Amino acid sequence: MFELLIIVGLVVGIAVLAIVIMLLLNSLGAYFVELDKGTTTFIIAGKTPVEILPNVDGHKMSEGVDPEGQYWLISAKSEDDRIAALFRNSMSGTAGFQKWLWKRFGVKFISPYWPQTRVHKFDIGKDGRHRLAARGKSMPLSERVIDSPLSKKEGSVVNSLRFIVPRPMYMEGVELGGGDSKVNLVLLPVFQQVIPSLPVFNLMGEFFPLLDASVETAVMDCLATHIVHEKQDDETEKKIPLTFYHWLKLAKSGGESLFEPYLRTINANKSYRKELEELHSKNVVANKNLPTNSELVDYLDKITHNELAKEATPEELKIAPGGIIKRFGFALISIRLVEWEPHKDSKDLAKALMAKETQAHTAEVVRKEAEGKRDAIEAVAKAESSRYERLVTALVNKGVTPDVAAGVVQTQLRTENIGGKDSKIVTYVEGGASASVMVAASSPTSTK
Repeated sequence: MFELLIIVGLVVGIAVLAIVIMLLLNSLGAYFVELDKGTTTFIIAGKTPVEILPNVDGHKMSEGVDPEGQYWLISAKSEDDRIAALFRNSMSGTAGFQKWLWKRFGVKFISPYWPQTRVHKFDIGKDGRHRLAARGKSMPLSERVIDSPLSKKEGSVVNSLRFIVPRPMYMEGVELGGGDSKVNLVLLPVFQQVIPSLPVFNLMGEFFPLLDASVETAVMDCLATHIVHEKQDDETEKKIPLTFYHWLKLAKSGGESLFEPYLRTINANKSYRKELEELHSKNVVANKNLPTNSELVDYLDKITHNELAKEATPEELKIAPGGIIKRFGFALISIRLVEWEPHKDSKDLAKALMAKETQAHTAEVVRKEAEGKRDAIEAVAKAESSRYERLVTALVNKGVTPDVAAGVVQTQLRTENIGGKDSKIVTYVEGGASASVMVAASSPTSTK
């Protein structure tokens, strides 16, 4: 019995020691890795990518591949589905223990061949991180977008790729389609990782300037081609290019934003979706013992809200043929206009139009006030009419003839006209043409 206890104790001790060693190795960056939440980590053997490890809630690596042979980061059906995909390529017989290590200590085994097989580090470039500066009273709009202090502290070399990437940007002198003015904009596009390997291994981390260029091109195209439907006096609509006057009236954020529905189409075009569908069909017909990529088509529809570009413009084809998902591995999921100002060449026009708008709003307030007074007068008139109608009806119901009842109302009106409704006159005696007697409601108050 004592020997059994010793054996059990040794086994437990060895297990605890093994776990301690694993955690120590993890802290040294050897054999094990901790996956930062909301990021994707890449494992390489030598210089060849061998595994992609996302730690993103509700997402997993796809089973199927796209026409370029790339795996996508797509929606997971459940947490169990996400964890199963994370350990899909685990060494045979170790998946259960590795899942336990992950759930208990948050670490994942990389490979027994460290350091040849290791976490990939890559350079995202000097423009890798941007943030918005707090708005100062006299801060020029061009200074709102600044480099993040974090990038200066840690440098531009990273060991993981963020799933969600806010990317503030400043655009100067964007011309409106009407040709009468230009505006400066501070925008906040938000990108989401879709094809992790593409920006890291194909673009070697130099993808942020390319994403910026795509958004800038789309914003300029949006403002240059937007058509306003202006209602005419005869109720017909006239189509005119966007002018500064109409820009002032446009919704610039939320569901009615000019930018978001238009820019969402830069993610992909219909021809790229067709490529994914055709690859899926070929896999089904060939009956290959491989996962098909219908999941990629479904995810593309989901992330783009079924809003795909019909045909890419010549400028877009130069930068991102097929869309930014195919070209850069990211999708634009939202864009917000943070601030704007008239360009220096358009400030005089802006002042004039804003003054005109102020006058129009002032006139509108005056008109509303007049309408309110008119409504109040009409309401009083209707109430008075109803009061006299009820008086006549009551008199007639008591046997008074309509003529006499009308005379009573006439006398009532004369009484109110003399003293008003708040008058203290309570008796009005009407005599001949020159006689009339009025009695006060109360005697004057005497003072001593």
